[in-house]
Amino acid sequence: MRKSILTLVVFLIGTLAASAQWSSAGDGTGYNNTSANTSKRVIGFYRVGGSLSFNTLSGNYFDKNASGKVTGAINLARLGFFLGKNSPIYLGFGWDLPFKGWKEEVEINGRTFTTNYNGVGYRFPIFVGYQYPITQDFKVYGHTGPSFDVDFGYWGSVEYDGEKEDISSEDLVDTFRVLNGSWMFSAGITYKKLYVGLEYALPFKDIFDYEYVDESIKGKIGTFNICLGLNFDIKVKRK
Repeated sequence: MRKSILTLVVFLIGTLAASAQWSSAGDGTGYNNTSANTSKRVIGFYRVGGSLSFNTLSGNYFDKNASGKVTGAINLARLGFFLGKNSPIYLGFGWDLPFKGWKEEVEINGRTFTTNYNGVGYRFPIFVGYQYPITQDFKVYGHTGPSFDVDFGYWGSVEYDGEKEDISSEDLVDTFRVLNGSWMFSAGITYKKLYVGLEYALPFKDIFDYEYVDESIKGKIGTFNICLGLNFDIKVKRK
């Protein structure tokens, strides 16, 4: 799994460098720069970056002894395309590598057991958004839409009396759903190519849903993200 993540990070860096060369002509997304480049026009944007994530928990499985972790996400790609030459409305899709997790604390016979769970997967958001240019350098973005998660790895550990025991992914493979999803709300601002934004992924699918004795066990993980990235124009030759 670590090799796979490393490969994706290397791919991200290479893509970022290529994107910088691809979109070096012209200024900001959504503004036509007639003085610098009159042969091309902006039709959309391409964004890469990362997020600091605060995982939220809901469902009857999680109680007061469980809490979401602080994790992160790699935004491998966000593509948006405007619905016309001068339209501020855009449609888009993305490809993220989010990390998830939570921990539980249980006291048994005076001993505290802390169980940590971690997960990683792919997230594919689809969204519709609106861009509002304040100046040529400052632009505001806002979009919303569903996100579909494909989780390919869970692992964990149990700590008690200062000792730690790992929980292998094989022990968790039948516990969690591979496919789940959420509805994403996103807003941010760009200054030239720098993007800063906030996102919340409201979960509408349980990460697990199974019967334990006579009770249905359900749980959802949401995510609040603080995003930082680079925004590049997608341009075509004028007709």
